Amino acid sequence: MEEFVANAALLAGHLTQQCEKAAAAQEASAQQLQRAATEVGQGVASGRAELAQSARAAVREALSQEIPAAVEAIGDTGDRLAALAEQLSREQAAMAVRLRMLTWKALAALSVGAVAIIGCTAYFAQANVQRAQQAKVDAQVLEALQQVAITSCDGRPCIKLEDGLQRWRKNDEYVLIEARANAAASGK
Repeated sequence: MEEFVANAALLAGHLTQQCEKAAAAQEASAQQLQRAATEVGQGVASGRAELAQSARAAVREALSQEIPAAVEAIGDTGDRLAALAEQLSREQAAMAVRLRMLTWKALAALSVGAVAIIGCTAYFAQANVQRAQQAKVDAQVLEALQQVAITSCDGRPCIKLEDGLQRWRKNDEYVLIEARANAAASGK
């Protein structure tokens, strides 16, 4: 049973370690995604600024027929960048959900392990109390046997009791035996 408890503790420690590693990996991934989203946002902003500047230069240099094509290209680029930022945001939310699931599973495993350890401890404590009670009764019987002498009477076993021992009220064939230490204490 001690091996089971040790294995349960090792399993709980291993699961905790795995959860901590997974949580750290999830956190690092989330930070990377956040940095990437920020960089994409900055890239979009700087890209739009560059595109706006390029458009102004193109307007000066290009003919008026090329302006609609340039505006359309700028819009397409902005749409693609916005879609990429949205996809990164969805992935970050999915990672957060997976991290929560792993945390709940680890908590459940630790709870089951704790309940098992508490149950085993209670079982062994109860068994130890019962053994202690039995040992006390055995000690009292051994102490009582010191007050009697077992011998042979005409070839048959017989017991010699000390004089003046108190009889049991329910059946006077039995003599109540008090330990000498108890008898000395009651005589004071």
